[in-house]
Amino acid sequence: MARTPEKKKKPAKKAAAKQVDDFMPEPQPPRPTRWQQFRTRFEEIRERIHKKGRERITIMVIPHTEKQIFNLHVNLYAVVTAVAVVTVVLGVSILTLAGKSGEDIQNYDMGLTNSQFNVQTTRMAEEMVPLHNLIQTYSNTIAELYFKLDGDAPGEAQGGAASAVLGQEIESLRSLVEECKKLGEDCDQGRTEEILRRVIFLSRQDNQNLRRAVELSDKILAQLKTKEKRNLLKNTPSIWPVKGYVLSAYGWQVDSLRGRKVFRPGMEIGALPGSEVVATAPGIVERVDYTPELGLHMWVSHRFGMQTLYAHLDRVVVPKDEKVQKGQLIAYSGKTGMTSVPMLYYEVHVGTVAYNPYAFLNHIQDEWLNPKNL
Repeated sequence: MARTPEKKKKPAKKAAAKQVDDFMPEPQPPRPTRWQQFRTRFEEIRERIHKKGRERITIMVIPHTEKQIFNLHVNLYAVVTAVAVVTVVLGVSILTLAGKSGEDIQNYDMGLTNSQFNVQTTRMAEEMVPLHNLIQTYSNTIAELYFKLDGDAPGEAQGGAASAVLGQEIESLRSLVEECKKLGEDCDQGRTEEILRRVIFLSRQDNQNLRRAVELSDKILAQLKTKEKRNLLKNTPSIWPVKGYVLSAYGWQVDSLRGRKVFRPGMEIGALPGSEVVATAPGIVERVDYTPELGLHMWVSHRFGMQTLYAHLDRVVVPKDEKVQKGQLIAYSGKTGMTSVPMLYYEVHVGTVAYNPYAFLNHIQDEWLNPKNL
């Protein structure tokens, strides 16, 4: 029988595979991850600490008076635990004491501040009451003055809260102040806040009244400027004392009776006998007299230190010390004294000085021509 060639080739394949395996490297174990490395390291450290903690130490206590020596055998775990417990207890105690001390100090400081605040508030309220009364008096005086000058009624001009409400607030404030003064530092916060509230209320009212008083003062000054002018015109001898014409003016003139120059401190007004002589300004008849030079004459005193003289009269109709109004009939012109013609001799004095009457008669003519409106 003939042999087949396939059976001879099998050993050659196995030998080739073995040669390939000989040249292949051996498989390496897998590298550990980071977590595995950390865990391994942690186990090593824990084992080292555990080993160290199991070590025992001996604490010897040697008394001075006794011969016996005490030996205390403990491990390191017990020592560390005891130290940790003592440290925690001391830390908590220190923090507690520090917090309580800080709270006590803060409470003490706040109490001192509140006490000072109460004292200052009471003192301020005590000073506020007379100041409020002064402002109230001032504002009421200004309001009444404004009313007398034909302004609004005092109640409308004053402004602010009603008098009754203000009176109640002041009385309540006084009572609270007296209570806090008696209590001293024991005055509670509620009373102090009530005092402060009433002080603020009164301050606002005083501020409002002061603003209103200033406004009224400005109005009063404006009215006084007009009224002063009107009052001055009303009390100024600014109308003609008699209907007539000027015979002789004020100043140096030739006297026909004396035949020489004389200084005449008044003016001669020619008028018909029996002409009406009127007061040139409101006043009082100061004197009625008769002299050879002036004849029958009279003096009338006016405001602002002014006086007027009416001479050469025929008859006087107003007695001495009688009040007269501007334009009122006071006498009749005549020819008494040293005069050659019927006339009225008229002088105007301011203080002790005689001024030109004609200057007064021509002063603001549009206003003094109608004395009834002044």
